[in-house]
Amino acid sequence: MTVKSKLLELASKNGTPLLVIDHEIIRKNYDLFCSSLPRVKPYYAIKANPESEIVRTMYNLGSSFDVASWEEFMIVQNVVEGNSKRKRQFMNEKVIYANPVKRIDSLKSLNNYFLQMTFDNDIEIEKIAKYCEKSRLILRIDVPNTGSVVELSTKFGAPLNKCIDLIKHANKRSFKVEGLSFHVGSQCSNFENYVHAFKIAHDLFEQSKKIGNELSILDIGGGFPVPYDDQVPPFEELSKTINDNIDQYFDNPEIKIIAEPGRFLVATSATSVVEINGKALRSDKTYYYVNDGVYNTFSGCIFDHIQYHFKAFKDGELMESAVVGPTCDALDKISLEEKLPDLNVEDLLYSENVGAYTNASATHFNGFPPAKILHINT
Repeated sequence: MTVKSKLLELASKNGTPLLVIDHEIIRKNYDLFCSSLPRVKPYYAIKANPESEIVRTMYNLGSSFDVASWEEFMIVQNVVEGNSKRKRQFMNEKVIYANPVKRIDSLKSLNNYFLQMTFDNDIEIEKIAKYCEKSRLILRIDVPNTGSVVELSTKFGAPLNKCIDLIKHANKRSFKVEGLSFHVGSQCSNFENYVHAFKIAHDLFEQSKKIGNELSILDIGGGFPVPYDDQVPPFEELSKTINDNIDQYFDNPEIKIIAEPGRFLVATSATSVVEINGKALRSDKTYYYVNDGVYNTFSGCIFDHIQYHFKAFKDGELMESAVVGPTCDALDKISLEEKLPDLNVEDLLYSENVGAYTNASATHFNGFPPAKILHINT
């Protein structure tokens, strides 16, 4: 059975809008990441797609986890098998709270754990010392985000001239800073960002050692690019850059190197199937109104700056078309530059690579519910 035939069968059985998540693709992506970056331990970033079924697949693969809230922390803990002691041990050893600025209620809830967490400013040190004193700290540093689709350096990351002072401050509050973390920006295809970040981190490792705080962890963040189109460089090129920099700057095997892949592991695993509910000719272009949009599965158009594309199940001469969502909001336009055959109301379309930052940020705006999610886990 072809992919198209399978999608049509699933849509006929389950209705639309439908989001189909293939866990075999997740497993292949995880294996590719681990084999390509043998020194790097993946911590799946829950924010990319918090579906408990995905978290369970990652858990069974042996993944660790990156959480950004108490709620994400609990998603992981609810998947971990065993008694409460086993769960606590796993969370302490295999989870990093990688939000540099954390909610106070989250810190209070985590005070009985011995959790790794990031910080990037003096106030956060004081906050952690007050509400979560058993924490193990990792300093998030500012590195170049040039050319990344989602730029993060303006919101997070300690300025380089403040890093050693922050480590000293943490030491005075009885914390040993265990490592450094950086993030080069999401969907990063400018590999020079990594080159600069590794050099910056190496220099800070040396400076921290001189003040008596020897670092043992390097978190290289996420941002690993997904092939949404053929302009994205292959992962093999990026992995070579990362491996070369690890060999140059962090060849000591006692230094633990981790990463926070999210998009890379899940984006290509999901396909959306939608139904055309309306059709109109506007400025000599055919507009197709579908039953899913930027307030639902295609929220990544707004929040993640990703352009999704559609394919038809029918053949025919391709024409300039637009695909827009079902709400009353004019913002609800998924793509104004699609090549599609002449289609009718009730025909179906599908869109690939929609597994990351899509259903994760879907809403119920205008009363339209998010797409039904179907997990294929064979």
